[in-house]
Amino acid sequence: MKHLIFNQFIIAWLLLAIIPAAAQPLSATDAVALINELPAPPATLAEAFQQAYPNNAARPDAKPHYMPWFDKIEKAGLENQQLQMQFYQKNPMGVRPVAQPVSRVTPQQQSSMNAATSELAQKMLTDPAFAQKFSKMSEQEQHAYIAGLLAEKGLKPVNGTPNVNTAPIPGTDVEWATLCSEYMQTATDVSRWEKQTALQQQYENKHQEVRDWAEAAIKKLPMYSFGEYGHDHDPEQVKAVQKEALSRHRDIAAAMWLELRLMLQAFRQEATQRVTPLNDALKQVGFGARYDFGIHYTTVLSAQSMMIQEAHALLSNEISMIQEVARWEYEWRNFK
Repeated sequence: MKHLIFNQFIIAWLLLAIIPAAAQPLSATDAVALINELPAPPATLAEAFQQAYPNNAARPDAKPHYMPWFDKIEKAGLENQQLQMQFYQKNPMGVRPVAQPVSRVTPQQQSSMNAATSELAQKMLTDPAFAQKFSKMSEQEQHAYIAGLLAEKGLKPVNGTPNVNTAPIPGTDVEWATLCSEYMQTATDVSRWEKQTALQQQYENKHQEVRDWAEAAIKKLPMYSFGEYGHDHDPEQVKAVQKEALSRHRDIAAAMWLELRLMLQAFRQEATQRVTPLNDALKQVGFGARYDFGIHYTTVLSAQSMMIQEAHALLSNEISMIQEVARWEYEWRNFK
């Protein structure tokens, strides 16, 4: 007997299924714009001091100057975290179940289908002659017979294709795995910070030279007797050496900032180049507002989180450097 699969055949003649696209939103944050909106680093040591010590503060804190930008980045990070949490709450194993076709078969149609299926099966079992006749029919003849049986139950065939999902696999129109992998590899490469560390060490050596000079200069000063208080160098002459040392430290800090400022700007440009390919791809799909990333959703979310974290680290590093050089301006201004 030829294959007779009642349910598949009947579904093929019914109304077509509609499978809605499953949107998988990201934080709608343009990482490139976020970096480009960042205010330029202070032009001089004096400007760095004003940012690090606003209103003659006693301790350095340049972050308030950048709070509008920090608010944006923290909002984006929170949105990303919430989306990841929502996904894993629905999918604890980290994998979204495969979407099933949504049937438009009504309860009445389903009941009629069941009745027709039962009637045909019963006739095949109780009428050997019919069963033999049916088995000799061509596939087209079998289909025609079943169509007539369905028509008796009030079901008519429709034009179209069977109720199966023929849509492309979600997220395969873009190389998300490659884009995310390439970005993450470059973002986790910390070798770029070696240049900054080397520059800091170079100028720290110069500061140490000043400390050594000041210590030697003070030792060369004449000693004075202070009676029962013992002997020591003249306080005014010591103070003059210390003031000169601070002036030299300040000059070194100013020179360091000129080099460091260019380096920080280069870091911004490099970060922009790293995030641009993935960021552009995310913009093309509206950050997932009406797009299904498929199996790549969690990978893309993680990559976006890393882009947000990189931007945050970029500015945090700048603030740290601003405060480092501004300290010498503060000490020079407040020397008494």
